[in-house]
Amino acid sequence: MTVFKYALKRLLRNKLNLFTIFLLTPLFIALTFSMGNFDRNGVNVGWVDLDGTPLTGMLRDAIADSSPVHELEEEEIRISLARSKVDYVLVADAGFSEELIGGGAPKLRSYSIQETNIANQVILKVEGFLGAAQGIAETAGGDEDAFYAGMNSFLQGNFTVSTGLYSTNGRSVEAALSGLGQLAMAMMFLSTFTAINLIKERENRTFYRVMASPCSLRNYMLQNVLVFFSVLLCQVGVMFLSVRYIFNMYLGPAVLKLFLVMAVFALLCVAMGIALATAARSVRQASTISSLVITPISMLSGLLWPRWIMPDFLQTIGRYLPPTWAIEAAHKVMLGKPLRSVSLELSILLGFIAVFFLLGTWRRADVAK
Repeated sequence: MTVFKYALKRLLRNKLNLFTIFLLTPLFIALTFSMGNFDRNGVNVGWVDLDGTPLTGMLRDAIADSSPVHELEEEEIRISLARSKVDYVLVADAGFSEELIGGGAPKLRSYSIQETNIANQVILKVEGFLGAAQGIAETAGGDEDAFYAGMNSFLQGNFTVSTGLYSTNGRSVEAALSGLGQLAMAMMFLSTFTAINLIKERENRTFYRVMASPCSLRNYMLQNVLVFFSVLLCQVGVMFLSVRYIFNMYLGPAVLKLFLVMAVFALLCVAMGIALATAARSVRQASTISSLVITPISMLSGLLWPRWIMPDFLQTIGRYLPPTWAIEAAHKVMLGKPLRSVSLELSILLGFIAVFFLLGTWRRADVAK
């Protein structure tokens, strides 16, 4: 493990690297988590009524009993969410009431700036209302007059639902979800260290001296991968500890599962750095490539804002980028879903890792050139 010790020592010898990796970046992200107003108890609901029936009007009024409701047009959904005018949008499509009265179980379309449990109070209210409406519709047997007579009787009775945010110490999981993208972007930029380190060793001839020793090329590359993988894991760990114990934020019900997801993404970042070291011939070229590539990838992958607010063709492009799958897996785990629910996302990430490592594979013939 001589190469591992040497590479780690050289990386951490630079106090600026040490401060940036282990203190500045995690603390900045954790501070960003804590700056948002995540302690609110009310949810601003956007309401788009494409059905325009008495039933949808009743549903709107039921939601308004506990949350501010803003009437929107369908084309206003994206901009209203992006500007934080509303937190959660519900859309009643045309034919919604007819399907329900006929005995069906129609669904409302919903949109939010991110997947968070803060909308649970609205969801519970809607599910309770629709459950009662479906029961009345079944009793009415498709008779619209009988249905609305039953609904009026229902609304005149006592209908209350006690709700609360899924939180710890008064803070919802929304806060931590909002900063995962920043962490993923910082990890990708840190992968540039991998490329720069390998390129510098080529430039100062250290790499060639190592190749003249009994150390094999495969062993050399493996130990360098372990160095930067370990550094990224430490960065994730410091960020998690800062979020949890300094800023008292909630990281979801399964922190170890979330750490596993971010560990897979950390390995992906190292693989990207290895591939970059192969493509770039100088430190300046590697820095330029990373600056030009990582920021657009972060935008298209939904690390800086939700993907769905972008045009459809940009969303399609984002589906082919690895950070998209990492952030989706992390969101699912933080919302309490089991690890098997992210098997597809993790499998895709592992596929990207294999591809990047293959692209970054050095052969002795390449070294000779």
